[in-house]
Amino acid sequence: MDNKQLTKIYKENISEGFFNLVSFLGFDTEEMSGSGCEVTTADGRVLLDFLGSFGALNHGHLHPKVVKAVKDKLGSMGLSSKVLLNSDQARLSKKLADLTPGDLCYSFFSNSGTEAVEAAIKFAKARTGRQGIVHTRGSYHGKSLGSLSAAGRESFRKPFEPLLPSFSSIEFDDVDALKKAMDSKPAAFIVEPVQGEAGVRVPKKGYMSAVREITENAGVLLIADEVQTGVGRTGKLFACEHDDIQPDILCLAKSLGGGIMPIGATVATKDVWELFEGNPLLHSSTFGGNHLACSAAIAALDSAVEEDFSGNAERMGKRVIDGLKNINSPLMLDIRGQGLLIGVQFKNSDITSIIMSALANDGIMVAYTLNNPEVIRLEPPLVITQDQVDRFLECFEKALKGTEDLLAQLE
Repeated sequence: MDNKQLTKIYKENISEGFFNLVSFLGFDTEEMSGSGCEVTTADGRVLLDFLGSFGALNHGHLHPKVVKAVKDKLGSMGLSSKVLLNSDQARLSKKLADLTPGDLCYSFFSNSGTEAVEAAIKFAKARTGRQGIVHTRGSYHGKSLGSLSAAGRESFRKPFEPLLPSFSSIEFDDVDALKKAMDSKPAAFIVEPVQGEAGVRVPKKGYMSAVREITENAGVLLIADEVQTGVGRTGKLFACEHDDIQPDILCLAKSLGGGIMPIGATVATKDVWELFEGNPLLHSSTFGGNHLACSAAIAALDSAVEEDFSGNAERMGKRVIDGLKNINSPLMLDIRGQGLLIGVQFKNSDITSIIMSALANDGIMVAYTLNNPEVIRLEPPLVITQDQVDRFLECFEKALKGTEDLLAQLE
């Protein structure tokens, strides 16, 4: 459809507020096709994708191995009958058991990250018989009611209060605060190994290993939310591996579907899975674990390992961060990240918006972090090349200089 008609439908049938936001950023045109790290638009632009659908496109757009796996499966099965055995679900469960840290060995499949977290919260409560869930300030675990109860931004929470009871928050990267929180004997502590939406906050080395020791000593389950950090994003296949720890429950989604199919996974230990012994249908999902999604995830994991996504994330992430640090601009307050999950913090959110708009005009897609609009997130596909990184850095420096000149004129 033409852009005028598309604009009208967005304003009248989807969200005028969302349309106005993307229009301001220069993205008020239709996406037509994607390949690797690039998206082609209806107005003929080829955009370099440095956002990666908020971490869901580690494989880039239309990774051929994932596309082939889904096409091949579509010729024989789509959704599952739910009462017969599903070999694709079985193969994916075994692959996750082999690849995830430690003795995580059972998987429940859903359709998204927030569903994976919802399942984790339910499993923790049912297994321990306790109600309390401790989370961290600035956290982001999704927007359904249970996961939102562990959210760290008031503007997301307020319209839906009262949320679930027995949730409490502590400071991220604060070992003493966690020790104190254990006094109430909660069911679980849920944490992101790197806080993405809070502005890409990377904890001190050893934080996650301390978290593991504290929760284990207290008899409290550890839920690691790796919806955004998993599948190679931080320079390891799973971010928990940076501290060489194993959670009791691991949440995955986003890039687990290889950028083709939606799928979430809640992976846990045998001990946690004992809650299903009396009732294997205690928690279920109609579409979770369907053949198409599982086939995509198997291909996605195979590709991530075979093509060394983690290694490229580490190398290209270092190139991005080093390149940004070599740009001398008073507008940038901080540059931080792990692998190719990188945040650039500016003086205020207005500067962030101007920078994003300037980058869009130069054909670069980025966005700010949801819980900290002063920070631009950089999450390109993990198949990004050195030449594409260098193009981004050139455009970023240009955007900074243009913004500095604009602000100087306004003084």
